[in-house]
Amino acid sequence: MNFKILYISLMAILILWSCSPEKEAIEIENSNPDEDLNAASQKPPSLTVTIHEEEIAAALGAYTWSYFDQEAGGMVAVEAESLPPSKLAGGRKAPAVNLATSIKLKFEEEPISYKVNIWDTADKLKGSFKEVQLNGESGRTVYEVVATWEQGASHYVFPLNVE
Repeated sequence: MNFKILYISLMAILILWSCSPEKEAIEIENSNPDEDLNAASQKPPSLTVTIHEEEIAAALGAYTWSYFDQEAGGMVAVEAESLPPSKLAGGRKAPAVNLATSIKLKFEEEPISYKVNIWDTADKLKGSFKEVQLNGESGRTVYEVVATWEQGASHYVFPLNVE
């Protein structure tokens, strides 16, 4: 009987551990520190959303990122998971906007490219665009920006209340 309890407990711990959203760092061998890496940061650049004159910080979601680690003497690759967009936006303040609202995305470092996904409250993708689209939306809407740099890619999330 004790063996069954021990076995079930061990299996539960292994399942929980394997599903944890922790980051996994993988060292990449044979890296050249003399390369122009432009990856001083261990995380992707931040994203600020400007709505009229108000600035809000977008939540950093899942990302893949590589950088040169002086201590390790080589490249390190990080893969971070996150909650779905609607959960990540959670209780964040959703500024009121309308079709005439000016919305600008300001990255700490300009990406090579990005796209804007629109999600409904049930985490169903409604569309993917080159810019923030307010047309055809109403109520609390979750926007996800997926940006790409040489060092990796990152997902950012912010909610808007479209009137």
